[in-house]
Amino acid sequence: MKRTGIVTTLLFSLAVLSACSSPQSGGPEAGAGGAGGKGGAGSGAAGMNRSGADGSSLAGGGAGGANAEPEHRVHFAFDSSAVTGEAQGVLAANARWIKAKGSSEVVVEGHCDERGTREYNLALGQKRADAAKEVLVSQGVDASKIKTVSFGKERALVEGHDEFAWSKNRRAELRIR
Repeated sequence: MKRTGIVTTLLFSLAVLSACSSPQSGGPEAGAGGAGGKGGAGSGAAGMNRSGADGSSLAGGGAGGANAEPEHRVHFAFDSSAVTGEAQGVLAANARWIKAKGSSEVVVEGHCDERGTREYNLALGQKRADAAKEVLVSQGVDASKIKTVSFGKERALVEGHDEFAWSKNRRAELRIR
């Protein structure tokens, strides 16, 4: 009886201590821009300017004034190509950037998470790319300058088999030349 009381007390103490521990980084809200975070859709995984392999611009930082390059990545809900209000804001900033810089070509890439068939995800990725293009065109970007392509689930941004990785991989990326 006494042993059961000690074990119960120890288990309760462990439960209380683990509940009071600090949160781990890497969850969906981690960083300055995880999905749903404050930094804009998707800025957490790539929060700095960098170039794509083809010399195009990808993933601006967002901070830095009126001339700062905007984030070039927007995220989508599971099994959806609907552009969220947050993504609309990111795409509107990109439209202003594209018009101000006189970019000659924009490629919008649609991506999906690993779930679903290859064919289904290619189609969904195309819908996501097309939805992002529609927003850019509605903001005054010349439609003839925008091309869309789907990579489906073939080019994961974050490797993993959990909601954090999946939420980062459901996206559209703009390559601006």
